[in-house]
Amino acid sequence: MMIEICDLHKSFGGKRVLSGVNLKIETGETMVIIGRSGCGKSVLMKHVMGIMKPDSGKILIDGVNVFDVDDDEINHFRMQIGMLFQGAALFDSLTVRENVGFSLYEHTHLPSEEIGRRVKEKLRLVGLSGIEDLMPAELSGGMKKRVGLARAICTEPKIILYDEPTTGLDPIMADAINDLILRMQKRLQITSIVVTHDMTSAYKVGTRIALLYDGKIVGAGTPDEIRKTENPVIRQFITGSAQGPITSEEASHRYLVGNHDNHHES
Repeated sequence: MMIEICDLHKSFGGKRVLSGVNLKIETGETMVIIGRSGCGKSVLMKHVMGIMKPDSGKILIDGVNVFDVDDDEINHFRMQIGMLFQGAALFDSLTVRENVGFSLYEHTHLPSEEIGRRVKEKLRLVGLSGIEDLMPAELSGGMKKRVGLARAICTEPKIILYDEPTTGLDPIMADAINDLILRMQKRLQITSIVVTHDMTSAYKVGTRIALLYDGKIVGAGTPDEIRKTENPVIRQFITGSAQGPITSEEASHRYLVGNHDNHHES
């Protein structure tokens, strides 16, 4: 499913968070959105899910504006989108089986045997066979992430959104989650959006990487293009430089001037 984010604006109490986000995500690719904490990455994800409405702008999924979907269709629409939340967001009082199958129990008329079969299958895909009757409190942080991913794919969605999938994990478990994201992409052929500030993860899982800065997407490209970019804002982020921030307009100006000078010299 192709996703097009068109001139999206959102403010909270007079504070601009998104100020004209434009981004196109092709069918079957993994788009990684990077940016500093608090820059609006998670707010953007909530708009893609249709659980937050913009002040202006639209998001098209296969040509349909998310914000035009009526109440009767919204549950069906959301079943097409799986979400892995930052802290896995499991329900403490439910078993793993009930957590993974939650959307199917709540929003479909599938028999419980079929839901149970799907739950087992998805847990097997994330490498967690046989834990259906455990409670979240009995799981490690990495296991919770994988159960969250099993829940995200249990509705067999066409889009998966990952919100900071490696946050809070040690480097080995973080890399295991990155491998899982790649495996889900290859096995299920879905369109994915990954929000992160972990550049190791971004380079590994992304088909393309985009930087959200000052409320806008200030640049996007393949992992190799991002590594080699001359865009000063992107360079500042990926190198971890603590120099003073510059506006997206100033960054664009510097980038254009730099490209013009290089072209003139050649």
